[in-house]
Amino acid sequence: EKSKQYFTFFNNPSVVVAAGWYGHLANKINDNIYTTGEIVSFDKDPQCKKIGKKLYKDIKDIKFTDADIKYYDIKRFNIVICTSCEHFEQYIIDDFLKRRKKGSLVILQSNNYFSIKEHINCHNSVIEFEKTLKLEKILYRGTLKLDKFDRYMVIGI
Repeated sequence: EKSKQYFTFFNNPSVVVAAGWYGHLANKINDNIYTTGEIVSFDKDPQCKKIGKKLYKDIKDIKFTDADIKYYDIKRFNIVICTSCEHFEQYIIDDFLKRRKKGSLVILQSNNYFSIKEHINCHNSVIEFEKTLKLEKILYRGTLKLDKFDRYMVIGI
């Protein structure tokens, strides 16, 4: 909802969703953003690719792949999304962002839900999260207050 307006920066943007799990976000982008550009959802777990292809078998515009965020080539994409930054050590996020195309849009999320063991890179505020990203230009920052934690989103270039 908050990111939709930024997709218009590009004609038919190519979009990659890192750690995309079963492809739900890629499907939402496909349904709500008009693009003839490539939409790829990748996840380290090969089961995610299999399940995503089953869930969205009638949607030919989303490509599913199994890949590790440490190695996946994102240079061809105009828009790079990762809504699971809390699951990755900071150096992995830094390296991932360094590999993107110059001028690409990034949409990133994290949270302050420290009590989950798998959340190894949480932050106390959206500003703290933003500072770790070292983006050239911030277009949006926001906090969604939930019952047990806050979810942070930063959109930038």
